[in-house]
Amino acid sequence: MLPSAPCAYTVDTLVRMHGFRDCLASAAHDLLETHLALPREVHYVADLQRWMLSQITIALHFEHRHDPAAPPISPANLVRAIGDSGIASRNTAHTFLMEMRRYRFVTPLARADGRQRAVEASEMSEGLIRRYFDIHLRALDRLDDGGRAALSRARPELLHAAQPRFARMLAARRDWHKPPASIAKFVSSDSGSSILHDLIADVPPPAEDAAAPIWVGTVSPKVLSSRYRISRTHAARLFAQAREAGLIGWARPSNRGACWIAPQLVRDYLRWQAIKFACASEAFAEACASTAPAPAEAEAG
Repeated sequence: MLPSAPCAYTVDTLVRMHGFRDCLASAAHDLLETHLALPREVHYVADLQRWMLSQITIALHFEHRHDPAAPPISPANLVRAIGDSGIASRNTAHTFLMEMRRYRFVTPLARADGRQRAVEASEMSEGLIRRYFDIHLRALDRLDDGGRAALSRARPELLHAAQPRFARMLAARRDWHKPPASIAKFVSSDSGSSILHDLIADVPPPAEDAAAPIWVGTVSPKVLSSRYRISRTHAARLFAQAREAGLIGWARPSNRGACWIAPQLVRDYLRWQAIKFACASEAFAEACASTAPAPAEAEAG
């Protein structure tokens, strides 16, 4: 029997839950596998700003599909959806949408008003966003065996209702898209989120008052740059900035020997990720509550 109302969590609740580390590790490993399997596709949303723009773009797509009177994806509508959140400027949003069209993440909307330059998400984009969302549903299920992933498979239309809620919740959370400086040093650059996941996914949460560095073994900027297809110069600059800020270091000069991570970076990462998971859990719970299952499914339940 499929559950009808999965649990929603707050940020504070997630941070306190012992199982949240396993939830995070599960999602991080799946996201990293996605980056390795689909490097070209992931590259175009590889920093936090473009990731947020992609989520808001897909939200417009699903909202318009559900209600044709809702605004479709267009430069003006994307800027309007961003509002005064500070996520991106008008020019940045327009450039982003042009790139998405060039690489076929969006395609011209049939019967659209030509003056509006409206587009819709391509089948590829829908597949990517489903893959991304299901990764987080599976991870949340590790907390409570809530059956979200099974519900998503049985009722694929739930994504159309949940993703716009998720995107708009995150757009309203400045602590998500304007993260602490420790996090921003990574996620404001190409593939920095993947490097951050790689560094912290398997690190146990430190105590609240812990100050001693957390030793994590060998970490090679050269290897990470090759793994996530970024230039060695870019990777070296990213790690140099983190090292100068006291977020990461090595036992020997020139990034050699064992590597350590500052406990504050781990704490900031856990709370920042908890914002995303709280929004995902709430958005999916609301979608389940507001979207009635098909009659056959209801009878089977």
